[in-house]
Amino acid sequence: MKVIIDAIAEHIENWSLANIDQSPLAVKNWGFVELANRVSKGDKSTSTQPIPMTINGTGDREQVALDDKFDLIEWIRWVSPIQAVVNPEDSWGLKEGKRKSLHLRIVIAHKVELGEDLIVDIAKNLPQIITLTGFDFIFLEGWSINPDHEQIYNTELGETVYEQHRFDWNIYTIDLEVQYKMCVGYVPSEEFITDEFGNCLTVN
Repeated sequence: MKVIIDAIAEHIENWSLANIDQSPLAVKNWGFVELANRVSKGDKSTSTQPIPMTINGTGDREQVALDDKFDLIEWIRWVSPIQAVVNPEDSWGLKEGKRKSLHLRIVIAHKVELGEDLIVDIAKNLPQIITLTGFDFIFLEGWSINPDHEQIYNTELGETVYEQHRFDWNIYTIDLEVQYKMCVGYVPSEEFITDEFGNCLTVN
């Protein structure tokens, strides 16, 4: 799953660098992120602060933040359980085919000078198909954009410092469904199983 998220994040970074008419353009790609919570207890109250943290497979994790050194900042979160989806196109003989459905939230924050239409351009230029080793297919199944800057900021970064960014940054989310099927026996950096014709065999 992480390789899918990394591929989408890299696509957004590369598209932005190639297509946004501002030179030089500074882009920060935080990649795959999860929300943690920091709980602070006072004398009479308790407050909870969301903390987005990078997921990199090591203990060397970073806390995501807006940074005025950059013009565009992006990160992606996995927001709901992966589901098995029955699709007749995946069936083979008497065997029922199942693909996985993964729901992602892409967070895009950019300087207001880049314009209100940028988020739509990013969304409509997301690839419909991603090709990665170890996957029979990866389909990006549509998107929706949330433009509620303050609500997004409070959800992703907390309520503490939104005021200082209100005039300089636009922040949006793109919600996206990814459907995919992995190859049988796939292990990163190793070969996967194919049939006699060289087609990728898949797991349900």
